[in-house]
Parts: sequence; C-alpha cells; structure tokens
Amino acid sequence: MSLIHLKPPYYGHSPPIRHHKLTVPYQSTKPINIFNFPISTSALSIKSSSPRAAANSGKFTSLAPLKPYLLSEWQPILCGWICSAISVYSLSKIIPKVGKFSSLMNPPLDVLRLREECLVLGALFVVRLIGNYLQQALLWEAALNCVYKMRVYVFRKVLQRDLGFFEGGSGIAAGDVAYRITAEASDVADTVYSLLNTIVPSSLQLSAMAIQMLVISPVLSLLSALVIPLMGFMIGYLGEKLRDVSNKAQLAAASLSSYLNEILPSILFVKANNAESCESKRFQSLAFADLSTTMGKKKLKAFIPQLVQAIYFGVLFTFCAGTLVVSKGAFDCSAMVSFVTSLVLLISPIQDAGKAYNELKQGEPAIQRLFNLTSFEPEETVNPNAVDLHCVAGEVKYYNVSFRYGDNGPLVLKNLDLHIKSGEIVALCGPSGGGKTTLVKLLLRLYDPLQGSVLIDGLDIRGIRLESLRRHVGLVSQDTTLFSGTVAENIGYRDRMTGIDMERVKLAARTASADEFIESLPLSYETNVGPRGSIFSGGQKQRIAIARALYQNPSILILDEATSALDSKSELLVRQALQRLMQDRTVLVIAHRLETVLMAERIFLLEDGCLREVPRSALLDGQNGSLGSLSFTI
Repeated sequence: MSLIHLKPPYYGHSPPIRHHKLTVPYQSTKPINIFNFPISTSALSIKSSSPRAAANSGKFTSLAPLKPYLLSEWQPILCGWICSAISVYSLSKIIPKVGKFSSLMNPPLDVLRLREECLVLGALFVVRLIGNYLQQALLWEAALNCVYKMRVYVFRKVLQRDLGFFEGGSGIAAGDVAYRITAEASDVADTVYSLLNTIVPSSLQLSAMAIQMLVISPVLSLLSALVIPLMGFMIGYLGEKLRDVSNKAQLAAASLSSYLNEILPSILFVKANNAESCESKRFQSLAFADLSTTMGKKKLKAFIPQLVQAIYFGVLFTFCAGTLVVSKGAFDCSAMVSFVTSLVLLISPIQDAGKAYNELKQGEPAIQRLFNLTSFEPEETVNPNAVDLHCVAGEVKYYNVSFRYGDNGPLVLKNLDLHIKSGEIVALCGPSGGGKTTLVKLLLRLYDPLQGSVLIDGLDIRGIRLESLRRHVGLVSQDTTLFSGTVAENIGYRDRMTGIDMERVKLAARTASADEFIESLPLSYETNVGPRGSIFSGGQKQRIAIARALYQNPSILILDEATSALDSKSELLVRQALQRLMQDRTVLVIAHRLETVLMAERIFLLEDGCLREVPRSALLDGQNGSLGSLSFTI
C-alpha cells in the first residue's frame, strides 16, 4: 500500500450545512505609505459580493477580484505612472542627443559644444534615473498595499466561514489556508507590480521608441517588426501552459505546508510510535512532488523570456540593412545610431511585457485559490431587529431541537427538550458522538438547529446579536487553547484589542488558583506562554482557561470535559477552581468523571440523539445498568 496519496487540497464549498455568520471585531492597521498619501481603507471593508461573484462565475476572470483593491491605491499608481511618463520623455530626448553626440565626435572636435551636449545628456540621465526609481517605489507601494488589504479581507472572510468548513471531512486544512494567505498572496503582489509596471510605463516606452523609429525610417521599422507576430503567438501558447503548471505547483506546495502544520505539533506522538521513518518518507514524497512541479514551472518561466530575445534578430537584421542604406547615402550615420538605439531600447518594454505575462499566468491560480476562500453563500442570519443582552438571568431552553451535520447526515439530536433554570447546574453525560458537544455549539450559535429553537431568558438566540450572545456565554473545554503572547493577554483575551484590565486578570487568576504558579514565572503575568502554552502543564493550562472564563464573567457557563486527562492532584485544584467559577451562574457540565458529574444538581443522559434525566441515586448507588452502555471514570 502506498504510504502517501497526494491530491489537491479541497478549496471548494464546504459541505452543505446550516450556516451562520460570525460577527468578528476588526481593528485595521495602516498599510505601507512611504510617500504619505492619504490612504483609503475602504478596501478593507469591501463588500464580499464583487470578489465572490468573480470567483463564482463560470469562467474565472483573474483580475476582477483585484479591482477594488487597485482602485483604492489610485494615488500611488497615478503618481508612479506620471513618473514613468517623465522618465520616458527624458529617454525620448536622450536618443537624438546620442545620435548628435556621435556626429560631434568626428573631427574637427568642437570641445565647447561637446561639453554642452555632455551636460544636457547627464541631466537627462539623472531625470530618467529619478523617474525610474520613483516609478518603481510607488508602484511597489501600491502593489504591496493592495495585497495587504486583500489578505485582511480574505482572513476576515475565513473567520466568517461556518464551522463545517473546518470540521467537515472534506474541509480545508489549516496549513493550506495559511499557505494561501502568506506565500500565494506574495505571488499576487509580484503579479500586481508586474502588471502596473507594464500597463503604462512599458507601453509609454514602447510607443515612444516605435514613434522615434518610424520617424527616422518607416521601412526599417517594419522590417524590424517581422518577428513580433510569431513571438507573440508562442508566448501566448506557453503562457497558458505556465498557468496550469503554476496551479499544480501551488497545490503541491500547499499540501507540503498542510502536512508540516499537522505533523510538527504532533512530534511527541510521532516519536512515541517510532514513526520517524514513516513520516520522513511521507515528507520525502510530498517534497518531491513540490520539487517536480516547481522545477517545471521555473523551466517554463526561464524559456518564455528567451523567446522575447528573438527580437534581437530584428536588431541584427536592421543593423545590416541600415548599414546598406547608409552606404547608399539614404540617411546619415547619426540617424542610423539614433534608430538602432531606439530599437535596442524598444526591447526592454517588450521584455517587461513578456515578464508581466509570465507573472500573470503564475499569479492567476494564486488569485483564484485565495478568493475561493471567500466564495461561499452563508444563510442570512443577521436579524435587523436583533437585540443586545444586558441583564441576563441565565435561563436556557432547548425546545424541540433537531440537528444533523450536512443535508444527508443522520440526525444527531432528535426533538430534544431541555430546560435549565437560572443559576442551576446541569450535567450532561453519554457515549462519545452522542451529541453533547453539538448542544454546546447550538447554544453558542456556531450552528442553527434544523428545527426547534434555543432560548435564553425566553428570547430565541436567533434574535440576539452574536457578539452580545457570546459575551454572556463562557466555555471551558478539554482542549485548552492558549495563544502565543503573555499570560495576561491569554486571560484577558476578550479585551485584547480594547485594553486588558490587569486588576481583573489578577483577581481571576487568584480565584482560579493560578496566581501562585503565574507569579513564580520570570516576568509574572507578562511572561510569554510559548506556542500553545508550551511552558505550562495540563493542569496549569486548565486553570488559566478557568481564569479566562472568570475574567469574562459570563452568566452562562459551559464546562466541556474540563477535568478530563488530568492527574488527581491537578484535577483537585481544577475542581476547586471550577466550584468557585460556577457560583451564581447557570452551568452546563459535560463530563465522564463521576465526581465532576456529581457536582450538578440534575443529571441527563444523551444517547442516540434523545435526552432523559437520570436520578442522582442511580449514580450514588452504582446502578450503572440504568445508564445503558455508559460508564464513568472514578
């Protein structure tokens, strides 16, 4: 059996499920502005209809999604093009000066005139150099700001995708998303710059040089252009090949990135199972696929510019024909020098056009894959009459709730009813896959029920603003999530953008029995926790998670296996912290540990999508037979 099956990462629509729209607070950072233009941030909040419509159209129009971002950078683009016009104008004045300068070199030498022409030529060269620099700097500024705004937009849309996009069996890998937003967006920046640098600057130089040549000799100009049609046909054909090869190369690189994002965080498991050799072979296979496709792309990219060099045959032919014309006295040597100089300078914009075409064909798949992340149509869940929750008592009702993942999946919940009174602690137990965590996701409105409703204090949560709803519901789960940053930033995570209250952080840590080990750290609350909180033990992470919930001060609390996978000492400390956390709150406890379950006032068994209450006496007397196949960890 093959160790690895390489296939393109999924980047289409997520499985058809009940969608929702996340409300994500956003605070933008100013883009690059090296020339102090007043930058418009409108592109950061572009309506998703334009890029999505382009991405969803039958034929993908590669540059259509970029239009709003390019328009938002019109000032540096316009200034860059003006600088290019100045540069080309100076070049057009240099060419006749070069021809005139060559005639002045013939004896007898007019030193004064020669000195004047040298000064004029020098000044023109300085103007051209300054114009070229400003042109490139301004157009790079526009291209990078364009891609910056595009990245922000795409990431915001990724955050708004429904949970099924990430959780579904055919969902997209996190490493693939990261690769698209980082590496492939950089490819788009190169594409945008090449196009901006070609549309006007190269076109201006091409036009100026062609006009110079036509003015000097129309016949020689037409002879010089004989190779261009064939060259254009070949470049167009190979450009389409480059697009296909670039797409395959990006898919292979994304697969490699996804693999590394999956394996490196699991290195302990790999070593514990002596799987180093196996994983090395898998990596070798993926790396070889990346090598093969990238090499094919680079070879094709290297070949296309060589076709552009075919125009040098036109230069050689023109030089030979021009020498013959000069020898017959049709025009003088000065005109011939000017003509050949114009022809040589004509090659540069043609080469730039070939390079831009190269970059466009390489960037098209990257643009498409980026905006495929935004091409989804969530069900409209924003209620214009949605209200904010203020004083929350904490009464929770699940009324006749049914739910399935996907349109054709089995029902996970079947006509479920559950009433949790304000301030009540309710435990939910049952076999794995029974739908316990699904209940949590419905309460947080990560999904909407297929039928029925979820109510808080008598209000259907679909009529409550998402941000307000989640501000009043706290979650402490088995898989504690800590982000790179300080301890204080992790505890005060909800206020990270608006300002963390350190007094509340310390009070929350003290209540969660986390202050002792936090204050023993080198920088106390300002200590960086490392990737995924690597400096802490499992019990310490859980106590920080409890402190985070305390800092949030929710009215409704969800404990999802919050004490599992802990040793007895850590579990005792965590349980004590949880008891303090649960005071004066409505609590939904999901657990398999008997002691944790017994913290609840009422206990329910969720099995096969159906819910029934279990008497506490059945657990205390050890009558596990009444709980079917369910067993508890003591």
